[in-house]
Amino acid sequence: MKNKVKKQSKKNNNNLDKEKLEAIIKLLSPRKRKYYKIDEEELSSQEVTFMVENNDELRYIISCLLRVSILALESDGNLCPPRLPFCSNESAVITILELIDNILPADQLSSYDEIEKLVISKASLSGNK
Repeated sequence: MKNKVKKQSKKNNNNLDKEKLEAIIKLLSPRKRKYYKIDEEELSSQEVTFMVENNDELRYIISCLLRVSILALESDGNLCPPRLPFCSNESAVITILELIDNILPADQLSSYDEIEKLVISKASLSGNK
């Protein structure tokens, strides 16, 4: 009888540990992860999102990032904080430009081209009648 109780207790503890582990993993992984391989090395990246009210706000953010990049490249001084001695204006600008490239709404812009084609073709067809 004691062995049966011990086994049940151990099983309950394992379930509790599993639930705790799943909760911890969820807390540590709030973002979507994408996994890929480069030269047989398995890497992952996390998806980070930010909210914009509309395309004008997104364009404004991209414009500001580009202006900061231009100012950093034209600056004679170092714009990086002293706690990051390995940082340079060039590496900061590269990081900003990569960010800009990632937040450009490429799929959305492509769909606008397709919408424009449809609208223009329909408008020209109705104009020919």
